[in-house]
Amino acid sequence: MKKLFKGVVLTGATLSLLVTGMATVSAAHGSGANQGPPNRNGAGNGFTVTCDFSHSARVDPIVAPGTGMMSHLHEFFGNTTTNENSTGESLLSGGTTCNDQNDLSAYWFPALYQDDVLVEPTSLRARYARLGGNVTAFPQGFMAVTGRTDSTARWGCSAGGQTTFSSTLSEVPTCEGGARLVAEVKFGDCWDGTSLDSADHVSHLVASSSVDGGRPECPSTHPVRVPEVTLQARYPAAATGGAGVSLASGGPTTLHADMFEAWVGTSLENRIGTRRANNLNCPDVDPSTTVNANTCPDRRPQNDMDQVNRGNRGPNNAAPNNAAPDNAAPNN
Repeated sequence: MKKLFKGVVLTGATLSLLVTGMATVSAAHGSGANQGPPNRNGAGNGFTVTCDFSHSARVDPIVAPGTGMMSHLHEFFGNTTTNENSTGESLLSGGTTCNDQNDLSAYWFPALYQDDVLVEPTSLRARYARLGGNVTAFPQGFMAVTGRTDSTARWGCSAGGQTTFSSTLSEVPTCEGGARLVAEVKFGDCWDGTSLDSADHVSHLVASSSVDGGRPECPSTHPVRVPEVTLQARYPAAATGGAGVSLASGGPTTLHADMFEAWVGTSLENRIGTRRANNLNCPDVDPSTTVNANTCPDRRPQNDMDQVNRGNRGPNNAAPNNAAPDNAAPNN
């Protein structure tokens, strides 16, 4: 064991093996055991990628690109080269810890502490759900952040293929009897169709909603349906949950996660059964659907080009997300 800012890193033989099982995603992220199809509306298809823990670093290529040691400690999964200088192009040249070698995306959560002791996660489950027929794969270099609300993040305990979640983000359940702690976040499935990122790293992607129990629809401001991504970070037995849990970003209510999309060639659209967004203003869609051409006007502002292109090169000048404190010391 070695000393690392808040406490001791617990790794290797001292950690118990992860109990497998993917949780269902619900619209309100409510409580209870989840055993059904892993999407909030009980409809649609998708797939799950499992990625081992890769590395820890005090960097964030989305919120603070190009700057090291300017972020709270993050735990990275998937792409093994993720650092403060990562771009959509550089990720495609990296390796991955994911079981799908075509998934070179980077996923990360804030570091977790149990009673002030840093506990490294074991793995991550990334669920890509298709909630409607008209679904477009994320363009290369797409970035987003989500969490910090009851509708986008939650804590749970997983055992025997079932995951039981607490009713609010402020409550972290105590995992007993072999159950393992799970941190889950959910991204929206409706994209504005133009931006690889936004100033707050959130608003270019929103969740669809249904009316009178019908199929979920995207708002006119975000007309492009994309896969609904749910990320689950999973922890070993050393993370028992309860009141002793904190994050490098602050308390349990600061739970959030980032994704930086990088899939080889057309592998994502092949897996999800969609076509890629070749034209950011009007992405290609499932050819079996009928699309009104007016739903994809050229909405890109003149000054938006630099932001859109940042997925492949260039800095992000957006202001950092300071919604939560960062009290972690440098990772030495």
